[in-house]
This record gives sequence, structure tokens and C-alpha cells, in this order.
Amino acid sequence: MIKSGGEKMIWKKVGMSWNPQEQKEIIGKLLSTQENGGKYKTKVYTIETENAIIDIYGSAVLDAKIKPICQIGNMIKIVFLGMKKSKDAEYKDYACYMGAK
Repeated sequence: MIKSGGEKMIWKKVGMSWNPQEQKEIIGKLLSTQENGGKYKTKVYTIETENAIIDIYGSAVLDAKIKPICQIGNMIKIVFLGMKKSKDAEYKDYACYMGAK
């Protein structure tokens, strides 16, 4: 067992991205945001969950809904609400929550 400063080390998997079709919600601490990330140059939100450091790729809908709570250090929860239809297209819809004590 590797220890750091006499304490037991906790290991978290990194380099993962969230797939809302497989995992309907994600909860964690917002670590960072990045503009123009990934192959589609979208906003990327990096959160720390209980088990991993995960990237969440933004969209027009997600970016608009997460904006009011998007401060580094906030505990956030994103829930995938499914596919919705607008007049012209189909899109992924989300609900975003901020943790409060």
C-alpha cells in the first residue's frame, strides 16, 4: 500500500467522459471548465465523483442550464432527462442542481 504523508492514498480513475445514455445522472465537485474541448470544440466540465475524475462535454442546452451554478468547487448534479424534440431538431435535455448544506 502506498501512503502519502502517513495517510492511506485514495486512487481515482481519470481520463473518463460521461455518457448520459448509460448513466442517467452524475454527481460531483466541479474542478474546472475548458473552452473548445474535444473534437467538436465544446465546453468541457471536469468533475470529481466518488470514484473518478470525469469530463462532461457541453452542448447549447447543457451549457445554458449549468451556467447559473458553474463555479469551481461547487457540488453539482446533472440529470439526463432524455431526448426532446424542438420544432427543427432532436436534442438531449438535462436538469442541473447545485449542492447546498
